[in-house]
This record gives sequence, structure tokens and C-alpha cells, in this order.
Amino acid sequence: MSGPTVVSPSHQADLGRVIDALDAATRALTEATRVLTGIRAEMGSNGRVEAPPAPEPAAVISTWEDDPFSEGVPTPTPTAPAPIEQAVTTPSTNAALAWQITGVRPEVGRHEPGTAEFRYWTAQESIAGAVGHFVDLMPRGTRWSTVRSPLRVDLAAGDDLNATYTRRFGLRFFHHDVAGTRIATAESPDIVRHEIGHALLDALRPELFEATSAEADAFHEAFGDMTAMLVALRLPSYRRRVLTETGGSLRSNSRLSRMGEQLGWGIRRSHPDTVDGDCLRNAANRFAYAPPEGLPADAPMGELSQQPHSFARVFTGAFLDALAAMVAVAGGPAEQTLDAVARDMAQLLVDGVLTAPITPTYYSQVAAALVQAAAARGDGRYQPALRGAFVRRGILALAAARDLDTAEVPTLQPVEAAAAAAPDEGAARVLGYGAAPSDGYRADGAAVPGLPTRSVDAEFLDRPVTCHVAAEPERFHVAPRTVGPAGPTTDAVESARQYLATLIQLGRIDPGPVASMARGPVTRSGRERYTHRLEESDDGRLELRRVRFQCVPWV
Repeated sequence: MSGPTVVSPSHQADLGRVIDALDAATRALTEATRVLTGIRAEMGSNGRVEAPPAPEPAAVISTWEDDPFSEGVPTPTPTAPAPIEQAVTTPSTNAALAWQITGVRPEVGRHEPGTAEFRYWTAQESIAGAVGHFVDLMPRGTRWSTVRSPLRVDLAAGDDLNATYTRRFGLRFFHHDVAGTRIATAESPDIVRHEIGHALLDALRPELFEATSAEADAFHEAFGDMTAMLVALRLPSYRRRVLTETGGSLRSNSRLSRMGEQLGWGIRRSHPDTVDGDCLRNAANRFAYAPPEGLPADAPMGELSQQPHSFARVFTGAFLDALAAMVAVAGGPAEQTLDAVARDMAQLLVDGVLTAPITPTYYSQVAAALVQAAAARGDGRYQPALRGAFVRRGILALAAARDLDTAEVPTLQPVEAAAAAAPDEGAARVLGYGAAPSDGYRADGAAVPGLPTRSVDAEFLDRPVTCHVAAEPERFHVAPRTVGPAGPTTDAVESARQYLATLIQLGRIDPGPVASMARGPVTRSGRERYTHRLEESDDGRLELRRVRFQCVPWV
């Protein structure tokens, strides 16, 4: 029996050249065929070739690639880099998720930073990128929960260091001069993407808007930050910078983890403990879950508190850990891998938000929903990465995470015919447990669904307050990991009572017509920082209503 044929290195080289030549010849023949086919298609009845129409020039604008004060190592006086040039993103054609920037639309072009024209196109790019990233992943028929449609976007809402989302006014961005620097929040891609994240989550799960729940409130802030991170990764140059800056270790402090560097810099000038030391908030942190009712109402940003922007960092920290682990599973730190994982994570977030019930321990329910969605999507390869990230952060107790191995896995369900027949973009099937999830995403601003209401005793008021409580039935028998005998409150009414007391303590409730009833720190002076207000119904009941989500953790 003869042995295997051995090819010498010189013959291997010759063989390689032959293969390369054959490949080149094949490509040439394929191209020739394509050209001849095109010529034949373009020939008129007279046999002459008709010239194709001249291509339209690409619409190019100047914009920021990242937040204008993004720095690897923060300095006391950062300077903005040169803007980048890129083609204008084509907005989604989904009429139900359309938006409109107020004022005159400026000419497309390379405008100077600091001008209204530059601000317009920077905000337009950020919003178009965010809606484009999520529109095909959300159920068909998803629409804004705002009073007016299209979604209103005001880029010059007034003098303030803030940005807000409200159902009445949509997105509002402010500006303020700090130490001779004009900080316009509409010029920060981070801030714009965070605020449109609030609007997208409100469209997807409108029940969260009025939830009287510390964890639901904090998750809304976390979703805004997660949206900013995922949408930033759409840009190839940004992905390359992240990989270079982190050396492939995405859990590191980087432009990806840092949120709103310029706005954070401006706030630190007068309120140094209100934001992180290098940005507004940083997902590259070491915070682990603790029952919010056991935390102080507010604390310096180096500590964890009930303040929603502070407590949000527990979930965004787990999110960044999970994203890094998913990249490792998908093939390692490479630009294309990062792009694919960003889209996969966005899909899982949509799945988790749709299938997680709103309970006092909402973090654990969302985490479990994400883990189970990963089991249902594709080959389930992301499931261990997500589970490990949530266990490390204490959002899922280890025993509870193990129980998910035998828990029900959702299946793809068709969207109802009425929504599927609509011309809107979106997914025709969504994950569900035996049936499609709540279709609140199809409701407009006039009929958005809410959570059950309960009468809650307010610590600083003379009468009970009617609140929307986080009382949906649990789907997953999971719990967070806690240290010591005190676990999180699981009773929806008690959770709402404690959250209401925190809102009052932080001065976040506008007492409105019932200010005279206040027996504690309900009112405040100066610029409005309210997120909620009290309203009196015709029958004399007090009702808690959310006014806005705001980007800045003012106290």
C-alpha cells in the first residue's frame, strides 16, 4: 500500500498560484456576464444602448462620532475633536414611529459645531440611527405613546443642563453656558440616543411609564443608556475606536461605557458629587444589586442609592458584562462581531421587555426574560453569557438562575392580524408564553394601558394617593441575591409606598393644587425638577401622575 502523496513547498506555491489564477478568471467571467446582461437590458428597440441616469450625489453632513467631550483620560478642560463627515441616514418609513424636529429644516451640508444647523443634523442622525436599530425588531404596529404623532423633538427648549422625555411634549433638549462653553444637549449623540430610548421603551411597554416602582423607574434610565451604547456601535469607525481603546476587553472603561461626558463635565463644575468623575454615568462599574428600599434616597455617585439614575447603573453594568461575554461567544473582539452582537442584544432587550412582568423586583424578571429569550433565539449560545452577567451583579440569585434551565422557554407567536395587515415596518412574530404578550405597544397616546391602581398611604400627605403599582403576576420564580436577612419588598403596595416616600424626600413631586396638604418636603424652589405631580380627581382622590423622564439626576 502506498503512503500519502507529499507535495513539496515549491509545488504548494505553484498550486496556490494556479488556484488564484482560476479564481481571478472566474471572477472576470462573472463580471463580463453581468456587464453583457446589463447592456442587453439597457438596449432599446432601435438596438442602441441608452445611457443610465447619473447617480445622485450622496448627502453628506458633519456630526460628532461620539459625545463631544469623550476622552480616554478625562482632563479638567477637554476640547471637542473635529467632527466627522458621513452620509445622511435614511429615516425609517414607519409612519407609526415617525418624528419631527421643530423649526426649519436646514440645508444638508457640513455645518460648523455650535450652530443650529449642526445641532439639527447631529440630532437627526442620532434619532434616525436609534429608530432604525430597533424598528425591525419591535412588533409590527408599535407606535409612540405620546399625545401627538409624529413624535415632537425640540432642540432648543430653553436654558438648562438637561434633556427630557414627556408624553405631552416629546423630546426636549436644553442648553447652558458653563465656564464659557455652550453645552447643548442636542449636540451629544449620547444624550439624544438616551432620550429617544425612553420614547422607544414607552412605545414598547407603556405600562412602565406610570409604574410606582423604584426598579421600573431605574430600568427606564438603564434602557436609555443601553440604547445609546447599542446605537453608537452602528458606526464602523466607532466600533474600531472601541476595540482599540479597550484592547478587546469591552468591560473596560471606554467611550462605549461612558455616557454624556460633556454634560457630566458641565454639572461637575457646580455639583461635583452628582455625576461620575469622567462622565454623566459609567456602565463600567462594580455596583451589585441591593434592595432599593434599603438604600439611601440619594448619595454621591460613588455610592449606590434609590435615585433612579444611580440605581440604573446596576443593570447597565450587567448589560455591559453580558455584551462583552456575548462578543467572546460570537467569535471574539472584531468589528463585524461587535456589529452583529449589538443587533442581537437589541433583539433580546425587545424580547425581555415584552415578556417580563412588571413586579416590585422588576430587575430579576427582566433578567430572567432575557435569559429565556436567548434560549429561544437561534441556537441559545448567548444564554450562559447573560445568566453569568446577571448572577455576578446579584440581579439573579444563583439558585434562581439554575432553575431557569427547567423553566418554560417562549416561542415565536404571530402578531395579531390587525397589526400584521398594517403597512408599518416591524416584526411579524414576537416571543410569547403560550400566547403573544400584551399588545400595549399598539396603543397610541390617547389609550395607553397602565398598571393596576391601588390606594397608597403617603408618608408626608394627609390623604392616601392612588398609584399605578407593579402588580402584574410573576412569570419567573426568580429573585435577586441579597446579603443579610432583609430581602427586597415583594408586596406591590408596600413597594409603591416606599417609592412614593422617596419621591417626596427627593423633591421630585409637584404638589399642584394640594400643596397646602403637605406635611413634609414636598415643594421646592428654583427651576422645576419634578418628575411627577399630584392631581385631584373630581371625587376628591389624589392621583400620582408622571410628568417626565429627565437625563440629569438633579437633587
